[in-house]
Amino acid sequence: MRLLKRRRSTTAVVAAVVAVIAMVVAGCGGSPSGGNTTDATIKWGTKQIQANWDPVVTGSTSATILLTPIYESLFTIDGERHVVPALAEGYEYNAAGDQITIKLKPGLTFQDGTPVDAEAVKFNIERIKTQENSALKGSYNNVKTATVVDPLTVRLDLGQQDYQIPYLLAVRGGMLPSRTAAQDPGKLNTAAPVGAGPFKVVSYDPESKIVLEKWDGYWDAANIKVNRIEINFGIDPSTLVAGLQSGVYNWAQLDPQQAEEAERAGYDVLASTDRHWGSSFLSLNVNKAPFDDPAVREAVRYAVNPDEFATKLGFGLAQPAHQPFPEGHPAYVPALNAEHTYDPARARDVLAKAGYADGAISFDLNGIAGNFDQAAEVLQGQLKAVGITANIRLLDQANWAKGYYGKQFAASLFGYVGRDSHVQALTEHYDTGGVLNLSSPYTSAQFQEALKVVRATPIDSPDYEAKLQAAARAGYENGSTVSLYTYPSVVAKDKSISDPPAIDGYQSWKGVQITPTD
Repeated sequence: MRLLKRRRSTTAVVAAVVAVIAMVVAGCGGSPSGGNTTDATIKWGTKQIQANWDPVVTGSTSATILLTPIYESLFTIDGERHVVPALAEGYEYNAAGDQITIKLKPGLTFQDGTPVDAEAVKFNIERIKTQENSALKGSYNNVKTATVVDPLTVRLDLGQQDYQIPYLLAVRGGMLPSRTAAQDPGKLNTAAPVGAGPFKVVSYDPESKIVLEKWDGYWDAANIKVNRIEINFGIDPSTLVAGLQSGVYNWAQLDPQQAEEAERAGYDVLASTDRHWGSSFLSLNVNKAPFDDPAVREAVRYAVNPDEFATKLGFGLAQPAHQPFPEGHPAYVPALNAEHTYDPARARDVLAKAGYADGAISFDLNGIAGNFDQAAEVLQGQLKAVGITANIRLLDQANWAKGYYGKQFAASLFGYVGRDSHVQALTEHYDTGGVLNLSSPYTSAQFQEALKVVRATPIDSPDYEAKLQAAARAGYENGSTVSLYTYPSVVAKDKSISDPPAIDGYQSWKGVQITPTD
């Protein structure tokens, strides 16, 4: 059994995502760190609207970030991208690498008092694989069965050799809800989330706010210094900096254009792709016209100008992208930057040779209203320049999700936040059942072969990154997404709050220190 030791990040020994200052006391409003900060309460503001609280259903890592206080995973990732223990203490592969046995820590419970045991793990994995609205089915394609060995031991039998499973079971992919609470998955998802994380739900208004309080039964409760988290969602983004200044919030997720305003107001701004980051892309459906024609897909790739997206939408923080990963990420492939570079003349030539007259191609360009309005207009203009008509169709979150996750759209703008599991990021983009793969069940033979190779490579192997990048390249070249730009997720916080660790797709609350201020 491989018993994992918790590693300590050299950049943030006790760092965590947020710590908090108290509300600005009377007479000291409008000043960062104003007032006597003794109340360990997080006051978090975000424009995001959280519709799903069940990690099995939540398809977005940006949404998952709001779940991390409530749920704990079997393993987790530290600031150096190492797998470290959480609910599980270790794992062991068989000699063939197609079976992994996981050992749980003894004596743990969920927030409802029920045991964190092998039955709970087995139940959750089976729910991931069979529940109709599961967003993790594609990620678990290679997990065939889960078997209870004893109350604290569960064995996963795999379809093929796969040394990436510990990453899959870390953070988003391994968040474990209470087995008892999940008997009513609808209630778990929309009204009463129950996990084994550091905070439990004490009140919830689905329209505006969820309130969490520290749970002393958490396995690492000694490292939780925050007592309460109040997440205010659906906030008008234009009011967030003012909300920081007035003391309504002390931690806010901002749009890129607000970063400079927050800095001028005296707040720490975290905005770099070495921590939380996202990637915007155009997703095409190869099963629907006009994108069932490879020539149309190729022309679109030449027609897209990532530099324009980064310049107009990134406010100095974004980078043009020809792949889903930012530079410096283990799956980043430099060679992809030279493929399908912006060339509208070549796009027109590809279409002409395929027999398309100017203006003959028209399609609905879907997206989430309020999130992709500007991106849709930029893309519409770029495609018009090569004779393709994109009819912008922006929908509310619920109706867009039905069309996208139901694979009903021919095309849609979308984005994702970096995954804790590198291979999971690839399978969600390019594999059958991948939540980001609008063309599912389509997947390419080239990607499947490269995926098999990287899965068979131990995560500590010296050639792991080379094989990961080969799979990333095969997926993008033969897939149906067109990358636009990568960007950091922007957070503004009071200066008394310690910096969060740089972990893809995860926010840790461990070790948060609150510095009292006068």
